[in-house]
Amino acid sequence: MTKTGRNQAVVPESYDIWEEGQKSYIRRKEWNLISKKMLPLVPYRATDVSRTDKRWFRHINYHSLAVELIITGKMEYQNDNCTMIASAGMLYIVSLGSNVRMVKSGDEVRRKLTLLVTGSCLGSISAALGFDKDQLLQLPDPPLVERMMQEIALGIGEQKPDEYLSCKTYELLLYLSSLRNDLPQALRPVLNAMTQNPVNRLSVPDMAKLCGISESTLRRMFHHHFGVSPQEYRKKLRLTMGMELLRNPSISIKEVAARCGFESPLRFSLAFKAHTGVSPQVWRKRQWNKAKSAKGS
Repeated sequence: MTKTGRNQAVVPESYDIWEEGQKSYIRRKEWNLISKKMLPLVPYRATDVSRTDKRWFRHINYHSLAVELIITGKMEYQNDNCTMIASAGMLYIVSLGSNVRMVKSGDEVRRKLTLLVTGSCLGSISAALGFDKDQLLQLPDPPLVERMMQEIALGIGEQKPDEYLSCKTYELLLYLSSLRNDLPQALRPVLNAMTQNPVNRLSVPDMAKLCGISESTLRRMFHHHFGVSPQEYRKKLRLTMGMELLRNPSISIKEVAARCGFESPLRFSLAFKAHTGVSPQVWRKRQWNKAKSAKGS
């Protein structure tokens, strides 16, 4: 079963099953959600919820990416015969297409912040950051993540420009990606440096020195965990940033190239086409056409 909006976009069936067996489909603002999928990456809902009951529900083929920060209490996530318990100061990522059962754990009050993210490039961005599967993260600085999420939530409430919300969300996801549990501790210094400043021109020797390992070990670890070299990984981060910046018509392609750390617009265009299959000009035009089509439908 699929659902279509006024613009005829096909949305895979996505729903929640509650404890008593009731199904809840994603009907709220469905047209608005379909329209937002024309954008590469955008947050569209933020909630701050406290509960005392243990009522559970299950996501089926989850329609977005959800960032869930546990403020107090504990939350149990059951996915693929695996149960993960998130306590205060931990964060759970519900991936796109996930099937996960969620239930309050323990007797204390459970409070959590949730941010829902969608977009036309959500799948590729999630995969690049390692969020194509559910993740449970232990946060070194929970207040920092809470501030970042609250800032995005405030922006959604104040209806700030999509460009602002998209960049803030991308910054949050980049930071969270550097904390992934499936990554070795030795790589965290260089991943933090890359995500905090993707245009930083770190050489492989600089990266190895930052991590306290040899260059050969650094290359081997990047190929094992990401399938690419350290330099290719950094380039992918810069090109993903370029895809976001190209959505803003007031920023020239020359400026986008400079902000992403490319020496010239030509080098940026060649790398962008190799990454996406189209030139920056064509990609930008397609995004504009999609946005016009969504608004006019």
